[in-house]
Amino acid sequence: MFGWKKIRDRLYEALIAETDAKALAAGFAVGVFFSFTPLLSLHTVLALLVAVIFRFSKIAAAAGVWVNNPYTMPFVFYGCFRLGEWLMGVRVRPPPFDRWTLATFLRTAKPYAAPLFLGTTLVGLVAAAAAYFIVYRIAVRVKSARHEA
Repeated sequence: MFGWKKIRDRLYEALIAETDAKALAAGFAVGVFFSFTPLLSLHTVLALLVAVIFRFSKIAAAAGVWVNNPYTMPFVFYGCFRLGEWLMGVRVRPPPFDRWTLATFLRTAKPYAAPLFLGTTLVGLVAAAAAYFIVYRIAVRVKSARHEA
């Protein structure tokens, strides 16, 4: 798969470094959270910024950003948008495709923003929490196995 090898290689690189398991897991979780946001060009920048500020693993944060990759984004964003609609109790109608200018695009996109951001935030938080616990357990096991050998 496209991103799994890159994610695995980055996590392995972070695991063999002398990084605290909590900082490693938190860095990956931050990256996973930002991978679900619709701020497409800012995923890596935001994840690294948070990792630097809170002293999390920057390598793991960069790996976490690739969990939601260009192949999965359309499906994830559509599902998150529908979740946001359901939680807000609204149903946004499909946009008209008669005339596209920047002004009409922005006006048309406005009702989609709140459900999309709500859905992606909730899914991102759940995915980040799951990622934290999974990576923390793996890091603890790998580091303890390394010290035993």
